[in-house]
Amino acid sequence: MAGNLIAVWSRVWGEVWAPLKKSEAAPEDLFVELVRALVPEPKRPEPLPPPPAEAFNASGELVDEAVAIAIASHEKLVQEYQKARDRYETALSGETSRSYFRGFLLSAGKEGMAVKILEDSWLALEIFEDERLKQRYRALVSSFLSKYNIRYELRDPFMLSVNLSGVFSQLMSETRVIVGQDPHLCELFDEFEEALADLRQSRTPARMKNCLLRQFNLLEALAARCPGVTANTLGTMCNQLDLPHETIREVGKKLYGFRCGYPGLAHPGTPHSALRPISIKDFVSLSLMLAAFTPYVANGLDAERCYAGN
Repeated sequence: MAGNLIAVWSRVWGEVWAPLKKSEAAPEDLFVELVRALVPEPKRPEPLPPPPAEAFNASGELVDEAVAIAIASHEKLVQEYQKARDRYETALSGETSRSYFRGFLLSAGKEGMAVKILEDSWLALEIFEDERLKQRYRALVSSFLSKYNIRYELRDPFMLSVNLSGVFSQLMSETRVIVGQDPHLCELFDEFEEALADLRQSRTPARMKNCLLRQFNLLEALAARCPGVTANTLGTMCNQLDLPHETIREVGKKLYGFRCGYPGLAHPGTPHSALRPISIKDFVSLSLMLAAFTPYVANGLDAERCYAGN
């Protein structure tokens, strides 16, 4: 499964930036310019408004405790700003640019920020007007994404584009978050994963049907918790789900129809209703179809996180 960039972000220094600096094309002021281009300049705190007259006594002493606390807090912010400013200026001088930029990298706590740093760094390298440096950086980032199976493809000129496997991987993670809030859903999810793991031993029709049944059970239980859903089966629940088009509603019903109609899946059925035994091709296709339907039945699922990551 494709993972998030932020999960392995602590390794990006040693596998991208340190090797880039060691390359023949790396200029002496590489990290100076990266700091200048990427790291936000420290901002001085806005000045406090003058204390009101009633904050002072007849002798002109500040007696309002709340105002005194506000002034002390502001002075602390100014001191912190000055320290941050000094560190920033020292980094721009070249003296500490390497460690300063590394600290900035480690401060990235979200997926979006990590992606932005990699993409903005490519733009920052333009200042050196050296194609060798840019291509070396591109190769290092590409290798990093491939090594850790990160959920992006590197597209020209330099854009990290989410790949489909990454979306599905994050979808399963987000679904796990949803089911973790309900013991019954959690049990059904565990049963599905256990059935999926059983396929590694032997991908027989019986095991594949069992796994699909567990996945159907999970989707049906999820759908039952959606707002406005009162029906008892996934097929009839599709009439009450918030879907964008009637054809999507029919897809859900047809999938449920397969569950009910294929012999040995949910009911004994009749042998002649099956055109042939289930194969691994069928299992992969059907399981992915059911996974693709999950966002419609998982109430509370953050679809934006499924695409963009954490």
